[in-house]
Amino acid sequence: EAERLARLVGDLLDLSRLQGGAMPLAPDVAAADDLVDVVLQRVEGALGDPAAGGRALRVRLPAGDVLLVGRFDVAASARVLVNLVENAHKYAPPGTPVDLAVAADAHRICFTVADRGPGVAEDERDRVFEPFYRTRTAAPPDVRLPGAGGVGLGLAIARQLAEAQGGALTYAPRPGGGAAFTLALPRVALDA
Repeated sequence: EAERLARLVGDLLDLSRLQGGAMPLAPDVAAADDLVDVVLQRVEGALGDPAAGGRALRVRLPAGDVLLVGRFDVAASARVLVNLVENAHKYAPPGTPVDLAVAADAHRICFTVADRGPGVAEDERDRVFEPFYRTRTAAPPDVRLPGAGGVGLGLAIARQLAEAQGGALTYAPRPGGGAAFTLALPRVALDA
């Protein structure tokens, strides 16, 4: 309980700093592959836990030898993606994988975390990014991971972190059912 309270206080302070523009971020040129590696290292322990309900994390990177490079804060971006992966594991039915897909256009690198959970009701899609907001479609106890009860700060912090480095965090329903959250970060064009 003390650890949970410390995390809550830390999250409240981070959210306050982000909203006040006082959280130092260090966007720099970095590869999308490196960010994915950091995320995989951070969630590795939770994915190997039998309590995770057999939810694997499938990663899909662009085909070929495409090196996607962007300008972002690796630690802040990893925090966003770890939050999204952990949320997906909380809400996905046991035995269903969570997908992390990386794609890009001329201006952005997009990291999409998708699950087959209940998704977010249409009237709640903007509200899920508000501090302290929790959806009505919270995962039932038999699906939820132990300790999955949060207070509704994760997505608010994640969106603020994305925007503070020139990116965006959005939600869309996943085709076929579920949720898809996309972190879009500025892309840097490599000179040929």
